Amino acid sequence: MTPRSWTLSEAFDRAAPSYDAMVALSPGYHDQLARAAAALVERLPEQATVLDLGCGSGASTQAILAAWEGAGRPANALTVLGVDASAGMIGQALHKRWPATVTFGIDDAVHWLERRADASVDGILAAYLLRNVTDRDALVAEVARVLRPGGAVVLHDYSVAGSRSARILWAGICHGVVIPLAILKRSDVPLHRYLYTSVRDFDSVPEVMTRLTRAGFGQLRHLRHRGWQHGIIHTVVGVRR
Repeated sequence: MTPRSWTLSEAFDRAAPSYDAMVALSPGYHDQLARAAAALVERLPEQATVLDLGCGSGASTQAILAAWEGAGRPANALTVLGVDASAGMIGQALHKRWPATVTFGIDDAVHWLERRADASVDGILAAYLLRNVTDRDALVAEVARVLRPGGAVVLHDYSVAGSRSARILWAGICHGVVIPLAILKRSDVPLHRYLYTSVRDFDSVPEVMTRLTRAGFGQLRHLRHRGWQHGIIHTVVGVRR
């Protein structure tokens, strides 16, 4: 397959049937999502509308619901709108059981946000999304526009920039485990090779925070995670001023 014919959303479409099984093999994946979702929920009002950008097969959506329930909030007081550019991943999400307050759509995140009203949502979770967006400043600007003042954004992603040890570990994990496992599981191998390069070339955490600051966010907080992903997986929280 030539680079010209390869698109990220189509690669996720092909990987969608085995995606949940693949991430289940990643130690800490769901625990880290749970921590990111909890960081968002603790900043939400008692009744809230939340956007789950790049929701994939719904793991991040499930994490938001679980964090809301864990905080003792009434289930019907939370509305979650999930969006992903991959029809295959949304198809996997729709095969799961969801409350009536959860809906999903297929669209590019920036394009989808552009059609939403100013200051119309209370919180946004974007897990493993910013790295995959061509115009990152445009995404962050749209996130800021649709959030109400005081609304929170949580960006959760890989980043190894600025750390030689994290870059070496990431290369070893991808070439020694992730890509061979994708071959074994008959998942989309180009997608997992893209995972390696996209993380290798992604922003540092300070660069992500700078993007948020420029867009009008304050009270920035950086959460690090335990385990082998320490220094590789990061959660950044910001509040719309």
